[in-house]
Amino acid sequence: MASPEFQLFSSLRYDPLLTSLPINTESWDGETNPGSPFYMLLYHRDRMLQAAEHFGWTKAADTIRGPEGFAHLLSKLTEAFDTNSPTPLRIKTLLNYEGVITFESNPTPAASEWNLFPKRIPPPKGEGEKKMEVSPLTGGVLSVGEGDSVYGDPPRTEAWDVLPDTILTPPSPYTSFKTTSRDMYNGARERVGIKEMTDKKEVLIVSERDGEIMEGSFTTVFFWREGRWVTPGVECGGQIGTTRRWALEKGLCVEGVVRKGELVDGEECWFSNGVRGFQWGRVKLG
Repeated sequence: MASPEFQLFSSLRYDPLLTSLPINTESWDGETNPGSPFYMLLYHRDRMLQAAEHFGWTKAADTIRGPEGFAHLLSKLTEAFDTNSPTPLRIKTLLNYEGVITFESNPTPAASEWNLFPKRIPPPKGEGEKKMEVSPLTGGVLSVGEGDSVYGDPPRTEAWDVLPDTILTPPSPYTSFKTTSRDMYNGARERVGIKEMTDKKEVLIVSERDGEIMEGSFTTVFFWREGRWVTPGVECGGQIGTTRRWALEKGLCVEGVVRKGELVDGEECWFSNGVRGFQWGRVKLG
């Protein structure tokens, strides 16, 4: 059998900030875990392993399976990158059919602890929260105001534009698993005018199946529905992202179906990935 023309990959964040956050390694095997500068590394390993097993890449799967495989991946990262560097990086971790691991990297913007591990995904302004009032007698805060941040919220900085793709995409293993075969994502970005990864825009991939939102072109997306955050279920055809898995495990969101026709121009949403963490956006239609 000839080697496939594509590779599996997962993009993760290197950031020295992470070494001081025990939550970053709480899911690692073993009773005690040292701090690690690699964001949600075990989840990145798991998603690549799941993809390798799906495609029947036995050698690749064996390379990263189990505690030994995870240790091998961590060793490769530690050899390839200066873990004393103060510069955050986006690291593209590639795994080929033969089990060879390689990396590509470039600098990435700074992120706060709460971008990476938020206590909650804050509701849209005016949803689920009452106006903040201060008692004239005690000066005490009685309630959280509309859109006000509380301790542990990811910051609402400048909102990204989140635009639905103009055509429908058929779900396939190449939308369910992260591979270097990414024509459907690149095409969607081009259609809505996203030219660089630094553009504050994201495009929603829309399924041929009844116009269901699958995911963003490089992110998991979250929409406010019936008083809670909803992220598209795996049956919608999108990927099982690292931050998506973490948010579901922590109860920050639930799985559900959101269709393109249900989107409202200007509605707040959030999106996340394994490099930038959790970011704020607004749906833009037309």
